[in-house]
Amino acid sequence: MRSTLLIAGKDLRLRLRDRSAIIVGVVVPFVLAAIFSLILGSVEDGPIDLRLGFVDSDQSALSTRFSDALAGLQSEGLLELVLLADAPASQASLDAGDVGAVIVIPRGFEAAVESGQSAQIDVLGDVDRPTSSAIAHSISRSFAASIEGVRLVAATASAVGADVAEAVTAVQTAPPAVVVEGVEASDRQLDMTTFFVAGMAVFFLFFTVQFGVTSLLDEKREGTMSRLLAAPIGRGSIVAAKGLVSLILGIVSTTVLIVASTVLLDANWGDPLGVALLVVAGVVSAVGIMAVVAAFARTPEGAGNLQAVIAVGLGMLGGVFFPTPLGGGILGNLALATPHRWFMTGLGDLAGGGGIGVVLPAVGALVAFGVVTGVIAGFKLRKAVLT
Repeated sequence: MRSTLLIAGKDLRLRLRDRSAIIVGVVVPFVLAAIFSLILGSVEDGPIDLRLGFVDSDQSALSTRFSDALAGLQSEGLLELVLLADAPASQASLDAGDVGAVIVIPRGFEAAVESGQSAQIDVLGDVDRPTSSAIAHSISRSFAASIEGVRLVAATASAVGADVAEAVTAVQTAPPAVVVEGVEASDRQLDMTTFFVAGMAVFFLFFTVQFGVTSLLDEKREGTMSRLLAAPIGRGSIVAAKGLVSLILGIVSTTVLIVASTVLLDANWGDPLGVALLVVAGVVSAVGIMAVVAAFARTPEGAGNLQAVIAVGLGMLGGVFFPTPLGGGILGNLALATPHRWFMTGLGDLAGGGGIGVVLPAVGALVAFGVVTGVIAGFKLRKAVLT
């Protein structure tokens, strides 16, 4: 045990002197996360400030029904309705950013509907607020579908000789056949800043831990491995010391990132104990995977190149740069084979207000990655390097 600590201490001092671990493990991921957060800061999570304009140029009973429906959505707190006088006023409101989209009922709308002609609803949208435009289009299409439904009932009643007015009234006053109830779920989505910091932390974690495991290859190439083997030190102690260096570098660098982002970037990580479990489990998985790569490499350079490819590939697949699909699909299923996805999923569960219990599945998956790959790496390293 003492020899393991001595070797690990020596390696840690070397890494701190050349500052490579500090730059890769802390400085680069923090700077990148801050840049991403600033660039995409306007795409924050949270409720949408939906302000829709409405122009009623028809002033008919049908257009009033549409206006009343929008007023009902406003009373439920789903949007803010702004009544505008005409098309020029709507364009001015869009240009000023007062509304995100405008629904315009043109003159002659009701007359066109009653005569069986094609009626039109105009939707003007702000190109910089596509969500508002999409919602305005959806509301307009829903209203148009209801009109089409009434028109179909009237045509059917006329065809069978029934009273058209009575049939239309029955349809308009009947309760909805299907009621969709919304159930609010807790928010399990990381805010933009935390997402980028977490993504960069787990991404560069794989580069940080490689400093420990690949140093076995450095020792062999530089001839110092033969001295270690000649000393009264067990081979297992040498491997354990290199793994311990990787563990310490990974845990310390990730912890510094979490604290710095909380203080300087206002990141929100959730329950501290749950985050601590995820960090330790994530580091274990990273050390195991990078150790396997190093075990099958012949030179430090070859190990570094292959580790970089593995780290980038797993990071992209795991969704550290952009969210990948959840719940099925080829990409979603492949993402579950990466520690990155489990780490980000665990943090998302903590963001929903959960405690230690909600991260246990993610922690278990991360530890499994580390144990399986670590055992393979241990046997391979003892044969390939410690000879």
